[in-house]
Amino acid sequence: MFEPLIIRHPHYDEFNTLLKLPALGKEDTIDYNTALIICGIICDNSYNSGWLARSRDGTRACDPKVPLGAGEVYYFATSDKSYRYPICPSWDEWLLPSIDSALPSAFASFAIPPPPPSLGNGGYMDDLKLRDASCRMTDTYDCCEQAHLVPASARDWWEKNMANISGFEIESAQNGMLLRTDLHRLLDSGAWVPMVKEDKMVLHVLRNTSVSNQFIEQYHDREMQPLIGINMRCLFARIAYSVLPMLSEFLSARRLARENTLFKIDGEVKEWTPEACKSFKIKPRSRNPSPTKPPRLEQVEENGLVVSASWHDDHEDEDYDHINSMAIDGACDDDDSPRGRKRQRSSSRYCNSLPKRVRGLTASKDRHQLHKPLVEYPSPVSS
Repeated sequence: MFEPLIIRHPHYDEFNTLLKLPALGKEDTIDYNTALIICGIICDNSYNSGWLARSRDGTRACDPKVPLGAGEVYYFATSDKSYRYPICPSWDEWLLPSIDSALPSAFASFAIPPPPPSLGNGGYMDDLKLRDASCRMTDTYDCCEQAHLVPASARDWWEKNMANISGFEIESAQNGMLLRTDLHRLLDSGAWVPMVKEDKMVLHVLRNTSVSNQFIEQYHDREMQPLIGINMRCLFARIAYSVLPMLSEFLSARRLARENTLFKIDGEVKEWTPEACKSFKIKPRSRNPSPTKPPRLEQVEENGLVVSASWHDDHEDEDYDHINSMAIDGACDDDDSPRGRKRQRSSSRYCNSLPKRVRGLTASKDRHQLHKPLVEYPSPVSS
């Protein structure tokens, strides 16, 4: 059994573990910059100003050139060591940087060629086969399908973060790539994300419990095929979409703390009491969210403190899948396409026809033989 590495918030005395990250690199390590980006996303996009340290006061800074080791404890520090920086509690409250230069330096400097001129304004999702031709991970031509980066269901988030600055729609090909069906399903489940490492775009396994050891050995840190016509902010948004649910253990634990917790919600810092953390739940994501009445976060404040909070949903008859109960075995039934659009694939039949070791979704009798869980996290739900 491998140990995860632990990231803690230095300004809380108790229940201060932010993340537990699986160390799947050489000699059970994780790339320093990858861990920094993941921490920076949940800590108010502070990846360019923060650093990882072995001491709570941030003085024993880690060497960015040296990978972080499994079983070790690290603290995420920021430039103002006295500032109790806020945490972004979920994807719905996370704000995407409006310009590429505000992304992590590795992503801001990574060049993706523009789409071919033949695709006006980058094309649409239906043009991915023409633009990419093959899976952008394996280079295979068969059993590939359109994969959204910002999920098609996240239209409210898109309107708030992308609509006024991107110049293209959520169904644009700039918000997608062609992937083999199994890799698409694992991307949607949060098992892996695209990540820039050493000036290469690679596959980074984020949740080792969602895949087999064989998948990790075959794909983790493997360079992707050349990307073209993809918007970098959409790609980075996919990382945030998969990373932020990993905060669930921290959010749950803060209800037991004796001190208040700072959160960043829609750009505004709010101080929550432990009682408010008890009532806070990560917003359920619908397979068919209404653009007119999306679930909304209701906060009750007293004397400047949030004492109670909950998601209110006007759709009593809507069947929502809670983010913490999503199982990878159901991913093959997921559909990225908007409702009303003809479904052009039969991914369930394809997934069921794959050898168990290839698809990484084993029957219960085989699961213990093929899977060696390191850290268990809830998975995001795409639709």
